[in-house]
Amino acid sequence: MSLGLSYNNEKSVYYIGKTLELMGIVCLGAALFLGLVNPYDYSEAQAMGVEMGFLALGIIVFFVGRLIEKQH
Repeated sequence: MSLGLSYNNEKSVYYIGKTLELMGIVCLGAALFLGLVNPYDYSEAQAMGVEMGFLALGIIVFFVGRLIEKQH
């Protein structure tokens, strides 16, 4: 009985990691969109700051998901 429970737990942790990886990739796409399109009419420096912020956030979220996935 506990073997089935641990298997389901490992499977859900795996999917949590994959979901975080997907969220990180989406943040990278948002960074590219915000940097290129600049929908809020920021100055060039502000747009670059927003782009780099989303880029850093996406990288961090992706690697946290990767670490969670590799643990199990």
